[in-house]
Amino acid sequence: MKRCYPPLWLAASALLVLLLPAARATTVIAPTFDRMVASSDYIVRATVKSVVSDWRQNPDKPGERYIGSMVELNVLEVIKGTPPSPLVLDLVGGRVGDKELTIEGMPKFVVGEETILFVKGNGRQIIPLVGMMHGKYNVRHNKLTGRDEVFRHNGDPLYNEQDISRAASTDGAPSSQQTKAANPLTASDFATRIRNSAKSSNRESSK
Repeated sequence: MKRCYPPLWLAASALLVLLLPAARATTVIAPTFDRMVASSDYIVRATVKSVVSDWRQNPDKPGERYIGSMVELNVLEVIKGTPPSPLVLDLVGGRVGDKELTIEGMPKFVVGEETILFVKGNGRQIIPLVGMMHGKYNVRHNKLTGRDEVFRHNGDPLYNEQDISRAASTDGAPSSQQTKAANPLTASDFATRIRNSAKSSNRESSK
């Protein structure tokens, strides 16, 4: 499969949010939980209805193209803000035929998956999520317990909302904070903590 790379105007934008440590893969600095909530235009729990990728014209260089994607969501719950209806995320990157445009830090969207999204700058940013991949949390149903549990972008369970700002594990081992919790956060627990953080932020800003 052939890979193509974003035009310079996209690459320059991406560099503003990417950190490149020496001898390590490109990573994105994870914001704190409260910052994630406060920075979001809206936060939703949704399922992915469709993902459509196509070629687009570079507005700065006529004749130059790049791949973009439209991710249509079925909103199950609005946790913060007022999202448009229908809600469609406009992303830079995706796959068309045998060509793929990959943006470092862009999470994958799979039709049918359930996820909690911290959305910011939809249609204005190359990846309209707060903290890029840190702004997407998949929800999986645990058949043994009947719980709908929340997972981080790398597949780690989310045991505490404050763990968002901690580095994700690379070997799948839980952190010391995670081992103190019996179970990962449920989607409803996570939504409640998001709402509480939003209320606290609103009170502070009104003072």
